[in-house]
Amino acid sequence: MLIPTFLKHKSKLKSQIKVTLGVLLCSSMMVSNANAWSEHSLITYPILNTMPEVAAQTPIKVETLAEFVTAEAHGLETLLATNEDWLRQNFPHYKPRPDALAFDAAGQNLLTSFIHAIRINPNARINPYIQLLPGQDKQGRRRLDASEVAVFTNLDNYNKMTFVEVKSGDLVTPIEVLVSANDDPDNGLDIGLFEDSNTDAGKLYGFGNQAFGNPALEYSTQAPFHMGFYHESSVLFTLAPFLRDTFPDYRVHMYKALSEYAFSTGHDYWGWRFMGWGMHYVGDIAQSYHSTLQPGVSTASSIWTNAKDMMGFPQAKIDAIQLLSNRHLVLEEFQAIITKQAYENNDFSSALFKALTQETAVLEYTDNTFVEVFAKNSYDKSAKLADYLERWVPEQLVSDPSFEVDGSKEIKMIVQMIREQHGEAGITNMTNLLAEFMLDHNANTRSYVRGILTHKP
Repeated sequence: MLIPTFLKHKSKLKSQIKVTLGVLLCSSMMVSNANAWSEHSLITYPILNTMPEVAAQTPIKVETLAEFVTAEAHGLETLLATNEDWLRQNFPHYKPRPDALAFDAAGQNLLTSFIHAIRINPNARINPYIQLLPGQDKQGRRRLDASEVAVFTNLDNYNKMTFVEVKSGDLVTPIEVLVSANDDPDNGLDIGLFEDSNTDAGKLYGFGNQAFGNPALEYSTQAPFHMGFYHESSVLFTLAPFLRDTFPDYRVHMYKALSEYAFSTGHDYWGWRFMGWGMHYVGDIAQSYHSTLQPGVSTASSIWTNAKDMMGFPQAKIDAIQLLSNRHLVLEEFQAIITKQAYENNDFSSALFKALTQETAVLEYTDNTFVEVFAKNSYDKSAKLADYLERWVPEQLVSDPSFEVDGSKEIKMIVQMIREQHGEAGITNMTNLLAEFMLDHNANTRSYVRGILTHKP
């Protein structure tokens, strides 16, 4: 009888649900910059290096975005107009690009017009560069400061990464471009794009107010572009329709179209770079915290948590937020440690890397694949993810809402703590779970890349 009672006050309930679920999502995205995966480049390289259609490609010439846009202005005007029409007709929850932002081949500033037309952060660092893998030689290239690659005020997470400059006309390999571009969306392409972001772009772009996440927090403003809740229950969508205001499917489709166009017109550098941008969201959606509101928590439980908060008992909501934050960080940090140790020790024999390098059953990529296959597979694994975290990770880190994982010394010791409490079985089980997600990431990436390359001349 509980839900019908609340539905009598539907307007108030929707408002309260939005606050509660929005805070949950904000908490998840605030975790240590809350990437779906730590350094996409490290887990994408093994996939690409085992794809001959990528790894065996000959070097290509670097080209700036301004050069590409100037050379292809008229074709891009047609492409972007056609793509916009398609999105409006086929994506029911798409936020249309304002007509005033349509790319104008006769305009005065073609680069700015293009950036506005694809609605990315005008301050994003889009100059050519290469992100090196651990131990990779700079080959005499200038090392870039992190601020030349990423937009964020706090760049501490970039201290151990190495970026080098490449210039127009330089030769680079397609795999170098893809591995680097794969991290670009986490470097600032999607920052500050909503009306309440307090930015000029946010006022222009037509995405409305930020549906969830905290618009006052820099990194959180990218949340709706990197998380897609396509498979939650109809009850949740009824009570919280803002959950549909997510845009990774739009980004993936747009970058695929741009990549195919760049290849078809002989601009291979941007063919590969746009492909890398789209691959990022394909990787993100393979992680259940980016496809599921609360992994392991039922719809009824989420609503009951909200109901108690409405009745003046907020502790359940506070606890849920803390656990969601802690578990997201635990998964990300475990993946980061396991991955970086493999590179440091030159040991890629674990189940995780076997999952990334094996040839998988790859689906033909269609316009529905991202949502109906990639996101659905991730959503379906969310309950198992929650179960494994509870069984194989020390309780303090994943089941104690009084403990703050972010910034703790314990999170850096997570592998050691799992081993001490559960022995090698704990490490093996968590690694095998991670391998399941990596196998999906592998299959998703191959599907998306091959979907584009089938159109390459």
